[in-house]
Amino acid sequence: MSPTPTSQVADQEPGQLLRELEQRQDDVLEQLDALDAKLKAVLTGLGVTMEDDLDESLV
Repeated sequence: MSPTPTSQVADQEPGQLLRELEQRQDDVLEQLDALDAKLKAVLTGLGVTMEDDLDESLV
């Protein structure tokens, strides 16, 4: 994913660059969510508990 060359930016309709950046951001956030879910699954499989998931009465 290379950025849009500067020479082409002026040729785009107004707001197109912003929409493209927002779409890329959404794609990256989806990928991060997927990686987070995979990591949690692996850690759960290993019996590891995240600190946020600890029962406060046990601390």
